Amino acid sequence: MKINIYPIYSPLHDESFLKEQTNDLISYLSNENDLEISLCKIENLYDANLSLILVESGGSEHYFKQVQDKLKEPIYLLTFGNNNSLAASLEILTYIQNNNKKGEILHGSNRYIKERIMSLLEENHA
Repeated sequence: MKINIYPIYSPLHDESFLKEQTNDLISYLSNENDLEISLCKIENLYDANLSLILVESGGSEHYFKQVQDKLKEPIYLLTFGNNNSLAASLEILTYIQNNNKKGEILHGSNRYIKERIMSLLEENHA
């Protein structure tokens, strides 16, 4: 199963630290599963079984709005527990819902996120 992830972040945050956290999360999610997880450009986001927007930091709301017209529902927002990622994801989800679109935040322990991703993959292929 293939998962494409489009990352968004504010340049006010340390990019190398964000990349390290992202790599750790991807390594965990792909471990022990038959998952091919790739960071991608927005143009390739939907060339997969599941597509996620990774909100890497606070201040990402502006960058989400720049790509929103290229996104399909439901919009899945993957978040970290750090760098105000959850706060930005909540703002983005509110924006999505205020525009009468469907979205969901995937947040919690790495284990929970992995379980939810596996569930979404099953739902999409049922």
